[in-house]
Amino acid sequence: QMLAKWQHHYNWHRPHQGIGGVPPISRLNAASDNNVLTLHS
Repeated sequence: QMLAKWQHHYNWHRPHQGIGGVPPISRLNAASDNNVLTLHS
């Protein structure tokens, strides 16, 4: 449970310095408007 919470924060909310201060999921959002992985709940 705790790992899942951390992983969600890390991939969806935490800014990453190596990719311009945006979360990794934003790269998927930019790549495709039709990607189910980008749906946030």
